[in-house]
Amino acid sequence: MRGSLVILFVLTVITVHSPVEGKIFEQCEAVKELQKAKISRSFFSNWICLMKSESGMNTTLTTGPKTASSYSYGILQINSNKWCARGRTGGNCNKRCEDFLNDDIQDDIACAKKILDQDGFKAWDGWMKKCKNKPLPDISNCIRRRRMNDCNAVGHIDCNRYEA
Repeated sequence: MRGSLVILFVLTVITVHSPVEGKIFEQCEAVKELQKAKISRSFFSNWICLMKSESGMNTTLTTGPKTASSYSYGILQINSNKWCARGRTGGNCNKRCEDFLNDDIQDDIACAKKILDQDGFKAWDGWMKKCKNKPLPDISNCIRRRRMNDCNAVGHIDCNRYEA
């Protein structure tokens, strides 16, 4: 009995003190995050294509070394050469690069907005190779599902217009 309690205690401590885990996002989950970040709906497909091409939607991906011994971090592969600093706060986004490796992608999106404002989507090689002038992901099912959920939550009589 006492041995079981010790094991349970150790497992509890390990679980509580484990770092935040990352994840691989599903397309509609990522769309929801873009909506939350107030990204223009007309750019959702470009953002989803960017996430897929750069990281496979994986929030824990780190790649490198690249130019100037830099590394890229997270679902949007934000580069340490200019946008964040390894092990400390810094870069144009004033973030630790490691902060981009968890399942909260709101800070990744905020930094990527700065990158887009300065350099556009062309800042990402993955977007240039796999998204520019190519068919973009169809996210219509994500938007429609969201509208149905919103509709059902408020109980509008006009909800039938969203049904497929």
